[in-house]
Amino acid sequence: MASSTNQRRPMRPSDLYELRSVGEVVLLPEGDVAFTVTWPDQATDQNRSTISVLQKDGTVRQLTDGHLDRGISLSPDGQRLAFLRTEPGARPRPFVVELANGATQLVDGLEDGADSVSWLGNNQLVLLAPQRPADQVGVDNEELARRPRIIHGLDYRYNGRGWTHDRQRQVVVVDLATATQRVLSDQSVDHRGLATSPNGDAILAIGQLGQDNDLTATSDVLLFDLESGKEPVVLTQAGGRWAQTGWTADGRPMVIGTPDGAAVRLMRPHLLDRNGVEPPRVLGLADVSAASVVGAPSVPCVVDAAVLLPGTRGGAVTIDRYELSTGNVSTLLQGQLSVGAFDATADGTRIVAAVSTPTRPAELWQIVDNEPSTLLSLNEELLAQLDLVEPEQLQIPSTDGVSVEAFLFRPPPSVEPATSPSQPGPALHYIHGGPMFAYGYEFFDEFQLAAAAGYIVIAGNPRGSDGYGEEWAACLTARLGTIDWQDITAISDHLFALPEVDSERVGVGGGSYGGFMTAWAISHSDRYRAALVERAVTNWESFVGTSDIGAFFGPMLVGASILGDGEAGVDALRRQSPLTYASEVRTPTLILHSEEDWRCPIEQAEQLFAAYRHNGVDVTFVRFPGENHELTRSGSPQHRVERFEIVHDFFGEHLGVHSNTPEN
Repeated sequence: MASSTNQRRPMRPSDLYELRSVGEVVLLPEGDVAFTVTWPDQATDQNRSTISVLQKDGTVRQLTDGHLDRGISLSPDGQRLAFLRTEPGARPRPFVVELANGATQLVDGLEDGADSVSWLGNNQLVLLAPQRPADQVGVDNEELARRPRIIHGLDYRYNGRGWTHDRQRQVVVVDLATATQRVLSDQSVDHRGLATSPNGDAILAIGQLGQDNDLTATSDVLLFDLESGKEPVVLTQAGGRWAQTGWTADGRPMVIGTPDGAAVRLMRPHLLDRNGVEPPRVLGLADVSAASVVGAPSVPCVVDAAVLLPGTRGGAVTIDRYELSTGNVSTLLQGQLSVGAFDATADGTRIVAAVSTPTRPAELWQIVDNEPSTLLSLNEELLAQLDLVEPEQLQIPSTDGVSVEAFLFRPPPSVEPATSPSQPGPALHYIHGGPMFAYGYEFFDEFQLAAAAGYIVIAGNPRGSDGYGEEWAACLTARLGTIDWQDITAISDHLFALPEVDSERVGVGGGSYGGFMTAWAISHSDRYRAALVERAVTNWESFVGTSDIGAFFGPMLVGASILGDGEAGVDALRRQSPLTYASEVRTPTLILHSEEDWRCPIEQAEQLFAAYRHNGVDVTFVRFPGENHELTRSGSPQHRVERFEIVHDFFGEHLGVHSNTPEN
């Protein structure tokens, strides 16, 4: 029996080690469900993932016990799973496991492993496998590390992937019986987004074609016809930005993305002409992104006459059904929740999904006849101990009358003394990244731990966020620090006006775009008493040449480039850069950054730190070695816990929180 609320305790950073989440899900032929369990492992200080099967009788059978097993794909005959296994210090490698007895086989012969794996019939696999140039084949890592890197394009490294200029991912077919391999693709092109046709006669992949593709990051969808063996057919016209391919049940190719890769656009499903003659045709006119903000791949889930996809709507991530004949869109699962990966029976009558809510990490759910139910929870014992917080949903009018959605987290009852109008307490305003992202109805350790430490937390989705339609998402182009700042100011106004908030003890913080806007906020207002600037863009001029996405993302969002727009471009970049206004800052600031962040390179933090120090700001700079832009989501467990301790110590010092810290 779960303990009552007054017996529960606030969440602590060390609780991260105990939390388990459902990651990927695959429906098996007899109704069982294969799924991955993920967690931050304290013993190894690395993230773990294993594969288990939920059987029809409700029992769970662990199928694999690798260090990081993920990327599961079911063979057409339903007898085996292919997956990727990553051991510490090694590249991911493909494996096959027998569902009946758990016997596991390595698919060998790939010098640099693979980044995805799926089936081509029952005896072949299709892989995305990095391929070395001929002069590197068989060369040991020590010698490779010594050699100079010869680079010709701007897409030479990628956050989380590492150096990519000499490790282009190719479409490789492996015959399991003979252990032979065929490379189908052009080795000068990087590929992703694989999907095999229902009858196994063709493969779709996304490739970045063209000599100047590194300047725009636009992409094309390629069809590899396995029966003809001819060169791949390009199914899309130049200029698109495509995320993931798929097939309809009757064998029509499709893709998620946008044909306009030069602008901020929602990611939508498109049907493709198999001959590449007709342009992509958008499926449905819903003003909703078919990509999940919680990080699940938007792989089309095919049912008889429709395709199921995630849909980001405000603070929720739903499951949407797109009818192939009409394009009509209906929502199958909605509410105060966020859907991650999901799978469905061929007729669509049963769906299994990884579903998170604000007080529960991702669990295994099923939806039958539009009725959701929980199949498996992984954290009951721990959750019974924790006093977690349900957010209050708010609609806050901005300065021009636009309504902005926000979420308010109050300290739980177990935190004493509780804040009240007679005893106001400290508060934090968090700003999300992106900017095309959204806060909402998912388990977010940042907010739960801040509330547990005694803070009232507000988090909103200003203009530029996902979930409110394309116009809302795209309206920030060349306007950073204007209408988004209006909305953020309105959210802060609401927080400051709460009677239980001490207006002299309010902090602000955020990561990536949220760090950008935090630096903007403290250079345009002196109302905040402390600020957390994390993995932020601070200077668009240097970002364009140092970030792995700088060449296209800066011009797309800021509307200008130092590389081609002359003095006017420089003026626009500086006008929208927080570094320009650093001399106005007086707020004590914690700058936190990862040393291997190539999305927002650490030079962005170094410049801001130097500017603040020169201007006499009380500033602390924390650098995390060996981490990239994903520190808070998938960084080493110890670093994630240490980060929370550093952040709460900083806010505690400047906002006067001396008791009820998360470890008490």
